[in-house]
Amino acid sequence: MVFDKKTRFCAEVLDNIADGVYVVGGNRKILYWNKGAARITGYQPAEMVGQNCYCDLLRHEDERGNALCDSGCPLTAGMDEEPLQRNLFLRAKDGRKVLVEEHISPLFAGKKISGAIIAFRDVSAFKGLRPFQLRTEKLDRLIPICGWCKKIRKEADTWEQLEAFLTGEGFGDFTHSMCPACAEKIFSKKIYLENYQNICKAISTSLSLDEVLKLIVTNVVKVMNVKASLLRLLNRETNQLELAASHGLSRGYVNKGPVAYDASIDDALAGKTVSIYDITADRGAKYRKEAEREGIRSILSIPLRFNAEVIGVLRMYTAEPIEYSEEDMKFVAAIAEQAAIAIMNARMFEKSLSKEREYLNVFQSVTKTVSSTLNVSEVLDLIVRKIPEVMNLKAVTIRLLDSTGKKLHLASSSGLSERYLNRGPVDAEENVIEALNEKPVAIYDVSSDSRIRYRREAAEEGIKSILTLPISAHGKVIGVMRLLTGWPRHFSEDEIAFAASLAEQCGTAIENARMYELQCREMQYLKAIQEVSKAVSSTLDIQEILPLIVRKIPEIMQAKAATIRLLDETGKKLELAAAYGLSGKYLQRGPVDAEESISLALGGEPLAIYDATTDPRISYRDAAKEEGIKSILVVPIVVRKKIIGIMRLLTGEFREFAPEEIAFAVALAEQGGIAIENARMYGKLKG
Repeated sequence: MVFDKKTRFCAEVLDNIADGVYVVGGNRKILYWNKGAARITGYQPAEMVGQNCYCDLLRHEDERGNALCDSGCPLTAGMDEEPLQRNLFLRAKDGRKVLVEEHISPLFAGKKISGAIIAFRDVSAFKGLRPFQLRTEKLDRLIPICGWCKKIRKEADTWEQLEAFLTGEGFGDFTHSMCPACAEKIFSKKIYLENYQNICKAISTSLSLDEVLKLIVTNVVKVMNVKASLLRLLNRETNQLELAASHGLSRGYVNKGPVAYDASIDDALAGKTVSIYDITADRGAKYRKEAEREGIRSILSIPLRFNAEVIGVLRMYTAEPIEYSEEDMKFVAAIAEQAAIAIMNARMFEKSLSKEREYLNVFQSVTKTVSSTLNVSEVLDLIVRKIPEVMNLKAVTIRLLDSTGKKLHLASSSGLSERYLNRGPVDAEENVIEALNEKPVAIYDVSSDSRIRYRREAAEEGIKSILTLPISAHGKVIGVMRLLTGWPRHFSEDEIAFAASLAEQCGTAIENARMYELQCREMQYLKAIQEVSKAVSSTLDIQEILPLIVRKIPEIMQAKAATIRLLDETGKKLELAAAYGLSGKYLQRGPVDAEESISLALGGEPLAIYDATTDPRISYRDAAKEEGIKSILVVPIVVRKKIIGIMRLLTGEFREFAPEEIAFAVALAEQGGIAIENARMYGKLKG
């Protein structure tokens, strides 16, 4: 009892402190979650205890948005006995990112880490962490700053002093003044400011990469009054500088050959702001003669930086040696900085546009197939082939509800083994149920998410993440489409929207094909009934009509076999009158009068048996299994409200009989009953 009281006291202490505290075991599962943690994150203890600490609910992130649970977890990277302190972001239940200061204290069993105690507090309002917040916020926005005077451009093309901007951002109050040197620079170099604004305006209004590159080299020549300008961008795959744009140079010089890393380029890529290189003084320069023929004397190289990364080199060529002032160098560096931002923006835009164009091409291809074919298998196979290509997936599956609307069957798939596809039914999986309720479900970690039933099989198949989407037609969910990846992945809103639109096309294709198939089947049914009716009216030979019926019904309904059994004169015993598609051994298996399925049909209602090998209403289940019979439809043969026998339709695969199929079988049985009655009446008259 003393121990229990102490335990309760410790729990009360931890629950009443403001900081969040939780305990993680050696398997990285959360064992304890206090009220402070619930207050900061919005997640209650009942929601978190038992979850993995790396689950997608919290998603620990650094200031750049990188997930820390995959590769930055101290528990997996190894810790010494000293506690670890760090700043990071947690995702709250309402979707907010909460800046926290986290302390991790490892627990050891011997020399092995057996878990950890993690304490964290919300430090979003602490001014001391403002630089950390700004470093994070800059990932979500670009702040235009004058490369010369360092003013900040705000909305409506207004400019604000750096100190005023920092005051507004919470860095304290600044006094305003201007030193004589800056005053001289501003007024004497007014032309620089005007030209700089013109260049920034020109390159910021275009999102075409080729257009941006051309504007940069053209404006540099104009503003700096140099002979020519050339831009080379770094190819990260080959680690080579490749020609991107030029102005003022002959085609022969531009295409003279690959550029080696001369002194100016080495300086630029090493991070020097500006490097001046006199090629005429370098007797060992590879292209010195070509430069002399071009009339080039000096080369000015400026690195293009985006954040801390050098993405290329901007070069200016002069016909005579030029001495650049410090202000000239700063101006050129500012232009290069703006050029790098414009290039990266254009690259990101074109990459986004390229992905959207690829999405559009796939969507158009699927739409075209949907509108040009009524073969549902063709459309579904196209979708499961195309989506992995454009969305970089491991596999795709499409499952459709059967006629009962309760069971899913696999309609099409790509990228998965037969072993995985045959792992078992997925109808009861929580994520599938949610999708069938018209809600897309994205699962980041299949191996630990309780909404996945076959986690072990998924791990063996190499599946990491799954997106499950509903397939709808005319406002009704008719199946699900699943996207599967071979690595952990957060699906973006654009990716989910694209996949959902394809799922909608899939639903349209299925519905069109079903309607067409239904119409074709109804035409077949009508034709078969007309054929049997014609035979009934043209003959009174029962031995001719009944074989026609048992032959026609399996042909049209794509079944294995059919039989007709008639009650004898006593009205108690059934005798085989016609059969098709069954072996003699099966037909001679024994009397069927006592079967519950027969009794129910003789009561006047059709009866469908889904699994003839296990259904207790079937007497000869082993014989059905040996014969390869899976499902059975039993239909009474009625004449003038009197039941005179039964007709059976037998399939070689499990099948849910649709209402229109049952109606067709009843109609044929009715035609058979009329033929039998006519033949019997004729026999009595003739006798």
